[in-house]
Amino acid sequence: MSTFKEQIEADVEDVFFNLDEFGEEHRIDDKTMTIIIDDDLLQKRKSSASNPTDGVYGASFLFHAKKSDFEKKPVIDARMKVDDQIYYVSDVQTNDETYVITLRRNKS
Repeated sequence: MSTFKEQIEADVEDVFFNLDEFGEEHRIDDKTMTIIIDDDLLQKRKSSASNPTDGVYGASFLFHAKKSDFEKKPVIDARMKVDDQIYYVSDVQTNDETYVITLRRNKS
């Protein structure tokens, strides 16, 4: 019998990031990763942003990624290349096995 944490880890890999379910392959900083693009959450965060300078208001891309795909946690204002587009990290939230990364197109 597996523990609850082991089951969550398996679900992250086998269900959420499954290419036949929610996952999509993209190049993140020249590494192919399976991510989940979440336009609905992006729009929700942008519409509820109380401070237009907090980084989320001007965001243009939000995705979920497995922590294990990154050597270290992305940091705010870091440059991140997604496929052939350059973005800057405006927010990173940590969940059990994943990051929710919000990006904006320009550095300001």
